[in-house]
Amino acid sequence: MSANERANVISEGITAVRFLWISPCVQFAVGVLALLSSLVAADRFFHCYVAFYWRYISRKSALKRFDYFELEGDEAKYPSVVVQLPMFNETDVCAHVIQCAREIQWPRNKFLIQVLDDSTCAETRETIEECLHTCNEQGVQTQYRWRSNRTGYKAGAMAEAMDDIVDYDYVCVFDADFSPEPDFLLKTIPWIHSNPQCGFVQARWVYANASENLLTRVQSISLNYHIRCEQFARFSAGLFFNFNGTAGVWRRTCIEDAGGWDCRSTVEDLDLSLRAHLRRWKFIFLDHVTCLNEIPAQYDAFRKQQHRWSAGPMALWRKAMTSIWEADIPFASKLYLNIFFFGTRMAATHLVSFFFYLLLIPLCATMPEVVVPFWALVYAPVLVTISTCTFTKNGLLYAIPYVLFENANTLVKLNAMISGLLGLEHANEWVVTTKLGKWVAQKVERAKTTRLARRLAPTLRAKPFHFKELLMSVFFLFCAVWGVLRHRLFGYSVFLCLQSVVFAVFGFNVVDAL
Repeated sequence: MSANERANVISEGITAVRFLWISPCVQFAVGVLALLSSLVAADRFFHCYVAFYWRYISRKSALKRFDYFELEGDEAKYPSVVVQLPMFNETDVCAHVIQCAREIQWPRNKFLIQVLDDSTCAETRETIEECLHTCNEQGVQTQYRWRSNRTGYKAGAMAEAMDDIVDYDYVCVFDADFSPEPDFLLKTIPWIHSNPQCGFVQARWVYANASENLLTRVQSISLNYHIRCEQFARFSAGLFFNFNGTAGVWRRTCIEDAGGWDCRSTVEDLDLSLRAHLRRWKFIFLDHVTCLNEIPAQYDAFRKQQHRWSAGPMALWRKAMTSIWEADIPFASKLYLNIFFFGTRMAATHLVSFFFYLLLIPLCATMPEVVVPFWALVYAPVLVTISTCTFTKNGLLYAIPYVLFENANTLVKLNAMISGLLGLEHANEWVVTTKLGKWVAQKVERAKTTRLARRLAPTLRAKPFHFKELLMSVFFLFCAVWGVLRHRLFGYSVFLCLQSVVFAVFGFNVVDAL
């Protein structure tokens, strides 16, 4: 047998295997993932419809379900409030958030600023002590709790502080990168104080540095959808929604009734919210009350944040699933929590993004005989993207980068989701998201020539490569070239090439420069 004949036999064998085994398996996988994709899309459209209805069609606000009484008259009748500021080496933002807390309007004899600091940085601790000294000079009560270890991370610090605040009615929480307005408590406390069944009120986040670079623009689209659509829709529809960890006020007795802060996952806010919900506490989302904060502008900080936000809910779901089924809440609520809140939003979304959009779709460029439903390939992703981007001003202008960036970030989210679901060791890692305080005007100028710029320079030079993203870049490029050379799939390959470029940008860790 000649060399050409042997080559033909091998080629025919590969083709036969592909048509008889590989292609049918891939086609079956496409069908399964298309169904999962439709479930994710349905969940997305439901939230968009509810948010649109309550914002623009309904003649009454969902807040009408709750009482509201102004806090007027004798300040002695005002409830007592503690403002908790959890921190860990927040050198560049700690002074600003303490200053904002100091300026909050509330009777001083009913007000306490409590800094929960796990910092190992001496400079941070000195800055905090100086700021609290200024607060005391101005008549503001303060308490500084420093721990020499990070046991339980943020949840651990807040749990240890509960014994010191037994005389306070409400607990207001701000992360170090938040900038509350002076009237924040005047806008939020009346809602929780007027409704004894209310466990917490959550304000809406807004982002000061959303236009800093392409990474922050894409993040703002995703976060705005979560805050302005999902959280608002869940509250309006009477469904469970969780505390976002900051920019909100808890009733202290609700925290205690739900079992207190727990460090069994890295999403202590979701954990406490879930346990309070299972105890039949109500929550209020205040769409009209906003709080400014900073979005991570560096990719490594963003990457660590996304890992924690993806691993934490899965770890919590694994540990709380039995409690959900056994809780004294309506059966429909149990189905919603397990199937839609955790199953669809926290798990199926990442599975579809990876296996459908990052594996099967590029592989189909090498196997054109595999048919991907047009609605799953085009209609559903386009509608999902448009519905997501509409909650951000000028968001549609960045729809394409948003899709490409979200796809590239799927590797981190899927890995974190699996870690949390299986209880792997690094699922409970808590790496604090770096906050630079660049949204404070004076720091922006100072960062150009002084300490902050010098401190960042070594970090920028030492950025690590991310080899999984680089491997995906090569994979997409290979599929694109194969699709063009073998099957003339020119239009199809344009998307594959763009996604390859974005994966390369993520892999070489140069996202920050865009």
